[in-house]
Amino acid sequence: MGKSIEVDIEKFSYNEKTILKDIRFAVNQGEFIVITGLSGCGKTSLLRLLNGLIPNLYDGDFIGNINILGKSISSYSKGELAKYIGNVFQDPNDQFFSKEVENEVALIGENMGMKRHLLHKRVDSSLQEIGITDLRNKKVREISGGQKQKVAIASTLVFDSQIIFLDEPSANLDYKSTRDLGNILKHLKEEGKTIVIAEHRLSYLSNLLDRLIILKDGRIEAVFSSKELNEDVAKKHELRCFRDINLKSCMGKQYDEKLVTIDNIYLSNKAYSLDWPINFILSRGECMALIGENGIGKTTLAKELTGLLPIKKGKTSYGDSASMRLSNVAISLQNCSNMFFHETVERELIPKDKYQDKDYLSKVKNYLLDLELWDKRMLNPHDLSGGEKQRLALLIALLKDAKVCILDEPTAGLDYRRMLLVSNAIKEKIKKTPIILITHDIELLFQTCNTAYLMSKNGSEKINVDGNEDKILDFFNCIGNKSINRIRKGRID
Repeated sequence: MGKSIEVDIEKFSYNEKTILKDIRFAVNQGEFIVITGLSGCGKTSLLRLLNGLIPNLYDGDFIGNINILGKSISSYSKGELAKYIGNVFQDPNDQFFSKEVENEVALIGENMGMKRHLLHKRVDSSLQEIGITDLRNKKVREISGGQKQKVAIASTLVFDSQIIFLDEPSANLDYKSTRDLGNILKHLKEEGKTIVIAEHRLSYLSNLLDRLIILKDGRIEAVFSSKELNEDVAKKHELRCFRDINLKSCMGKQYDEKLVTIDNIYLSNKAYSLDWPINFILSRGECMALIGENGIGKTTLAKELTGLLPIKKGKTSYGDSASMRLSNVAISLQNCSNMFFHETVERELIPKDKYQDKDYLSKVKNYLLDLELWDKRMLNPHDLSGGEKQRLALLIALLKDAKVCILDEPTAGLDYRRMLLVSNAIKEKIKKTPIILITHDIELLFQTCNTAYLMSKNGSEKINVDGNEDKILDFFNCIGNKSINRIRKGRID
């Protein structure tokens, strides 16, 4: 069996900081490799070196050699690698060029000169395989983050790539879609594709991978075969769980003091076909998970509740006008880069009127230390890793005095340890302010949430998490089907 990839990285640095050092391994043809480790350990940089984005698109100083299909990556002409490899970026927006979904999926085939009749056939097949045929004529900017991720994956299937690199492909996918992604990857593996994935979520990959490579501080800390994976390994290396079956709620019932009422809110976005209103009450000490399939309208609802979008019908207890809602709600956006406006992390967190507020400054310092961002405080927010940006966005929301706090996928791309740090910060916040948590992160949900609001096209239900773990997992697995009827026994009246 030939070598698809051969890696000999002596050193890779950016802005005089060493990112990777002494990375050496080879990937056989048809092998399935997963690269994991704490956020900021160098996973994304390693993938960018392997797929040629460094130095063609991203800067950095590289000493070493990487062979793709027996040929040094430096000897490939610009664009030539696209004949052999497919890429799914951490943020799918970074790889989109077309307005419509169908055209975006077809783009790689067009660039490679694929014959028109074959291209149409491959696009149809890719859309069907990923389960997004209904998105064919949608505008890319109008679909959800999870749907965008599916479009990015579908685009890699159009051209018959020998090697596929994926950077956190499940980050914005719902639970069922993640399982579907696992099935797609299984099919690609059976076809003999060489697959390399940087990923934190491991449960859907543990039965597929041939080797798990763990990075720590830019070096290879350990390598395991699939047979060697167990919960002791996960615990020792602070990894996400390899199985979801043993997950249990860590939270009890919320306090009884009711603080927020959402009354008969209808989604205003025409893309969503929900004919029923959103109703729930939030209490002090409550973190409520808002869950449902990609594209059901979770982010749209969050924007309505915050005042970023108008409310079509209904009201909130903290303000009827958009301006009132904006002043009374703290939010962490899914695309958190849109939240940063200042030149340093510190400036993002400390407004001018707080410069002399010793209590506030102390709170900021403690948050930065707790979320392992203290040494990043003088960096530009846009120079942070994906996981670091997520934690910064979370801090911006947690520091705001608000009636309610809404967090949209705050742990997308986060490792297990940082997920626990986020969970602890949320638990502290809900002592005063209830939180709505939009998440596909099962581990975070069971660690942090005491209630869950289940959204589907067939209705909605609010249930306690404790005692309903199996029902919530069932909802995730059956999302988009008549799942509400299957969990009504656990509802909150």
